[in-house]
Amino acid sequence: MPDLPDPFELLGLEPEPRPSTSAPEPGGVRFAATAVPVTGTEALPLETSDDGKRRGSRRRILLGCVAATLVVLIGLGYWVNAQVNPGSAGEPVGFTIPKGSTSADVGRSLEQQGIITSATVFGWYLKINGGGPFQAGDYDGLRLHSSMGAVISALEKGPAPPKTVSFLVREGLWVSETKALIVQTFPTIEAATLDAAMGSTHPTLQPKSSTNLEGFLFPAKYEVAQTDVGNAQKILDQMITAFDRVSAAEGLPDASTKLAGVAGRTTITPYQALIVASLVESEAKVPEDRAKIARVIYNRMARGEMLGIDASVLYALQKRKTSLTNSDLKVDSPYNTRLKNGLPPTPINSPGQDSIHAALNPTPGDWLYYVLTDTDGHHYFTNNAADFQRAVNDAKARGVF
Repeated sequence: MPDLPDPFELLGLEPEPRPSTSAPEPGGVRFAATAVPVTGTEALPLETSDDGKRRGSRRRILLGCVAATLVVLIGLGYWVNAQVNPGSAGEPVGFTIPKGSTSADVGRSLEQQGIITSATVFGWYLKINGGGPFQAGDYDGLRLHSSMGAVISALEKGPAPPKTVSFLVREGLWVSETKALIVQTFPTIEAATLDAAMGSTHPTLQPKSSTNLEGFLFPAKYEVAQTDVGNAQKILDQMITAFDRVSAAEGLPDASTKLAGVAGRTTITPYQALIVASLVESEAKVPEDRAKIARVIYNRMARGEMLGIDASVLYALQKRKTSLTNSDLKVDSPYNTRLKNGLPPTPINSPGQDSIHAALNPTPGDWLYYVLTDTDGHHYFTNNAADFQRAVNDAKARGVF
């Protein structure tokens, strides 16, 4: 039978020495005082001692301690595994990491929200497996009672893009129409609150005495963060910032230099160039006509002639109509360019970048008139009044308007 290992050796302990026994004296066997003679084939212990009892007791205690330690370690292993992998994940939940959060802060928040079971074990898990620090922001893809590996994978992907509300402002809208669109898109913004924000907003190119934002609410598609959907000022600032970016790219602040001499002796200010851009936005139907229409406006200004632009009359009426009556054309308004000389006092809409570019870069030419010549939106340009009238009659005969 093979020798069994000594548990003391296994545990690195030194057993106490066994007591020595004397050799038998010559001439016979001498029994100890407590010895009992052996009869037959049965043998009784030669001696019992307190040392033997102690050795057996120590061994039993030692083996019990080893067994208890193993049970504790096994139980601890099961517990830790249950914290790391609690089972099936629950329902999805949102999770936010504030700026400046440490990995320990993140662990505590995850535990408080029920996403993980133990922040302490989460800290151990990060030290052993790596992970963190994590970016601040809002996270998607986390669930209640998730495994720690799944949580770390979701956090290491980074926060989800900010949720936004899309907001489209088309070219050529009046301020009144843009205001209605903002209130409709963002129901938590009241009209009075929006009016107050508009009255306190002053773009760089706006005349100092004006509070009119016509022309400055740049037409574009905006993505408004959920945190700003009720903030009228932030929405306006976003639109003004877009206008400033485009106007700078096109050179609108330098309009007086760019347009020197284009309107005769009249110096065109940046704000007046914006007014021209708004007129072009209303009148042009196809891209190639924009810069030509701008040239007609400047040519008429140079000659001191009324512009006669119907779009400005519609703005005076604040009505969207396909045709104007005689009474419409007689409306007493500074925006009625059929009766008032020069440019309107403000832009008449929000012009897009193409119209701003056209106003700053008019096509060379001596045209004074233009008329719609086909249903695709092209215009006929001329410098002769009789030629203009002939083109008008021809377009009417063909049913263009």
